[in-house]
Amino acid sequence: MASELIGWLLETSVASSAAIVLVLLLRRPVRHLLGAHIAYLLWLLVPVAVIAVLVPRSEQASMLGAAMPAIGAGLELATLRNQGLAGIAGPWLLVAAWLAGAAAMLWRLHGQQRRFREHVGPLRPLRDGLLQANSSAGLPAVIGLWRPRIVLPLDFEARYEPGQRELILQHERIHMRRRDLQVNALAAALRCVYWFNPLLHLAVHRFRHDQELACDELVVTRNPHRRRAYGEAMLKTQLQQLPLPVGCHWQAHYPLKERIEMLGRPVPRKSHRILGGVFVATLASLMAFTAFSAQPPKRTPVTSDVAGNAQPASEPTPVAVLASPDLWPTPAPYYPAEAAALGISGQVMLLVDFAADGSVTDVEIERAEPAGVFDAAAVAVARKWRFQPAMEEGRAVAGRVRVPVDFRADGEEDQ
Repeated sequence: MASELIGWLLETSVASSAAIVLVLLLRRPVRHLLGAHIAYLLWLLVPVAVIAVLVPRSEQASMLGAAMPAIGAGLELATLRNQGLAGIAGPWLLVAAWLAGAAAMLWRLHGQQRRFREHVGPLRPLRDGLLQANSSAGLPAVIGLWRPRIVLPLDFEARYEPGQRELILQHERIHMRRRDLQVNALAAALRCVYWFNPLLHLAVHRFRHDQELACDELVVTRNPHRRRAYGEAMLKTQLQQLPLPVGCHWQAHYPLKERIEMLGRPVPRKSHRILGGVFVATLASLMAFTAFSAQPPKRTPVTSDVAGNAQPASEPTPVAVLASPDLWPTPAPYYPAEAAALGISGQVMLLVDFAADGSVTDVEIERAEPAGVFDAAAVAVARKWRFQPAMEEGRAVAGRVRVPVDFRADGEEDQ
C-alpha cells in the first residue's frame, strides 16, 4: 500500500506539472484574445489531469498518449523513480517523509491565515452582513470558508467615494458567488499534498492573480462607464504583504499595474466568451484523455510458481507440490528437530510477495497443518528465497507466489 501511495503521488505530480506548464504558457495570450475569465478557467486543466491519472487505463487506451510523449515519459519516469526510491529507503519511510512535509506545509498555511486574522483584529458587524476591522491594510477582503463574509477596512467610508464603494463590494460579492474561497481552499490543500513540487507553489500564485483579474473583468463588464472610478479605488487601497491562503484580498501582493492596464482593454464580446468556453472544454478533454492514456497501464497482479512461470491471479489453483529439491527456491526449508523426533508430518501453504528484482517482500501463512508446528520454519526460509518475476512490456514486475511446503516424517519430506 505504501508503494502504491508513493507511486500515486509521483504520477499525479507529473501529470499536474504538465498541465501547469501548459496553463502558464497559454494564460497571457488567452487573456489577451479571449479575456481574463477564460484565462482563469484554464486552471481547470490541473485537477482534470490529476483525476484522469487516477482512472485505471486499459491496454487499448494508448492512441493519444503516444501523440504526447512528454506526459507518458514523465509518468514512466515517476514509476521507475518510485521503484528506485522504494528500494533505497523503503516505501513506509517515504510515506513518513511525505506526511511530515504535508504537515509542515499545513502548519505554515495555517500560520499565515492566523497572522492575517490577527492583523485584522476584532470585527464589528455592519449592515447587510458586512464586517468592519480595526485596521485598513490589505482590506477589503472576503474571509470564512463555510460562511464567507466581507471585511471592510476601518476607514472604508472616509477613503472611498460612494461609487467606488459600490464597485468594491461588487468585486467581493463576485468572489462569494463563484465560491472562490472554496476553490482557494482546494489550492491550499494541493499545496499540502504536493509540497515537494515547487512548480505547484508558483502556479498557485499565478492562479490567484488570474482569479482577481477575472473578477475585475466581470465588474468592468457590468459597469463599462465606471472604469476610472474602479481604477482610482484600486490606487487608494493600502497594500498588505500578509498572504491569505483561504480568502480573497481586494488587493494584496498581486501586480497592481497589470490590473490597472486591463481596465483599458475592450470588454470581451459574448461570442468571445462562448469561443473561450469551447476552447477550454476542448483543451480539458484533450488533457484528460492524454493523461489517462499516457500513464503506465495498471498492473494486473500475477501469481508465479516456484519455477518462475507466471499465471493470471484469477486462476486460484494452488501451485503443485514440487517434490524435486532442485526445483525449490534456495535455500531449502529445514525439518524441525522436535517434529522429526515425534514423527509429525504436515504442510504449510505460504503466500509470498516478491519485488520486481525477485526478492521477497512479505510472507503470509495461508494454511498450516498442524497449526504452529512448521510455521516458523517455513516462513524463515521463505524470506531468504528469490524468484524469477513475470515480464510485462519488457520489464520485470512484482507478484505473488503460493508455495506449499510439505514436511513428511517418513524421510521423503521436501527439502
